[in-house]
Amino acid sequence: MQPTISIIGANGTMGSGLLTRLRQAEFNVHGFDQDTPIDLAQVCASDVIILAVPYEAEQSIAHELGSSVHQRIVISMSNPLTKTLDDVVTPHDTSSAEMLVQHMPDARIVKALNTIGAAALSEPHARFDTFVASDDREAALVVEDIITAIGFRPWYVGGLILSRTLERMTALMIGVTMRYELEGAVGWKIEHNAMKEPRP
Repeated sequence: MQPTISIIGANGTMGSGLLTRLRQAEFNVHGFDQDTPIDLAQVCASDVIILAVPYEAEQSIAHELGSSVHQRIVISMSNPLTKTLDDVVTPHDTSSAEMLVQHMPDARIVKALNTIGAAALSEPHARFDTFVASDDREAALVVEDIITAIGFRPWYVGGLILSRTLERMTALMIGVTMRYELEGAVGWKIEHNAMKEPRP
């Protein structure tokens, strides 16, 4: 049975692309505009809550949701990039995803989908790898299944501490894209001879 999903920030470039892909995959998904009052009852009734908003808004919304999201899976998509897009504003010993734990201690926090660009989400045939980090392996598996259903390949990288690396990977990708003037969808791809994909 597919999980029910709520997207906060469904009107943004990332959120709208994700909303389209999830609906095409026939998920029961509700979209919320971050600039309008959030229907807390509906959001908290969902199995999975996706925060498709910038870093500052993510932290604010997480504080608003607080303990209401008891045992719900919450996906952090944000990348707390500097204005120059070459680093993150968070301290080296934390990440935006880890900071969510302070606001929502009862939620099952998962870092995912942050290494997929808006162009990849909006292009129907774009197929890239993306990465999942969480201290809750069962929650990560649910998110991996969602990612697979919308046409991307997930890789579980480990605990939530790895979200520090994942958030910096986006800065790296932006740098490569800008430096080489790459057009269209750009993304990550893991290659390996005799590829096997068992779940660890």
